[in-house]
Amino acid sequence: MAQQGYAVVDVDEEPSGSRGRGLEFQSFLDSDSSRANQSSSTPREAPFSLFNLAYYQTDSSLGPFWTLTTLILILYTTSTLTISIAQYLNSDPVSSSLPLLSTATSTVYLYGLLVPSLLWGATKWLGIGEWGIAEVLGVYGYSMGVFIPISLLCLIPVGIVRWVLIILGGISSGYFLVRNIYPVLASAENKFAQLLIGAVVALHGIMIIAMKVIFFSNSVVGPDPINDQLP
Repeated sequence: MAQQGYAVVDVDEEPSGSRGRGLEFQSFLDSDSSRANQSSSTPREAPFSLFNLAYYQTDSSLGPFWTLTTLILILYTTSTLTISIAQYLNSDPVSSSLPLLSTATSTVYLYGLLVPSLLWGATKWLGIGEWGIAEVLGVYGYSMGVFIPISLLCLIPVGIVRWVLIILGGISSGYFLVRNIYPVLASAENKFAQLLIGAVVALHGIMIIAMKVIFFSNSVVGPDPINDQLP
C-alpha cells in the first residue's frame, strides 16, 4: 500500500521464505529432554561408586587390563633404568633384567586378575549376586593405576620420598578398594562375607610391601667424587 509516495510495511508480517528457513533449522535446535537429563546426570555420580561396566562399550571393559599392563611396563622400565645407572656408577658389569619383567608380570597380573576373580567366586558361593566379575576386575585394575605415576616419581634417589610416595599410593588405592567393595559385602546377611573385607585389606598391604621390596628398593648410588679425592 502506498500513500503520498511513502511505502507502508507491516512489521508483524514475515516473509514466507524466512519462516520456512526458521522451521528448517528448528529441528537442529530441539533436544530430547530425556537424553539430556541422562547425559547431565552421568558425571554427577560419585567417583567411588561401584563400577557398572554394562553401561560402557565393550572396549572399555579392557581398561583395567591395559592399566595393569601399563603398570607392568612402567615398573620394569623404571627398575631397569635404576639398576643400570647404579651399575654404571659403580663400574659393575651390566646384567640382564629380563627376569624382572617376568616378576612384574606375574606379580601384577596375579593381584589384579586372580585375586578379584577369587573374591568374586567367594561372593557368589556365599550368595552375594550384586555385582559381576567385570565390575570386580574393574575396581582392582583401576585401583592400581595410581602406581603408574608413583613408579616414575620413585626414580628420585631419596629414600624417604620413596617411602612417602608408596605409602600414599597404598592408602589411596586401598581406600578406593574398600569404598567400592565394602558396600557389597556389608549388604550380605552372611557374617563371613563381611570378613572378606579384612582379607582384601591384608592382601592389598602384602601387595604394596612386595612392590616396595621388588621394584622400589634399588637406588642410584655411586662413588662420591669429593670424598674419594680426600686423603
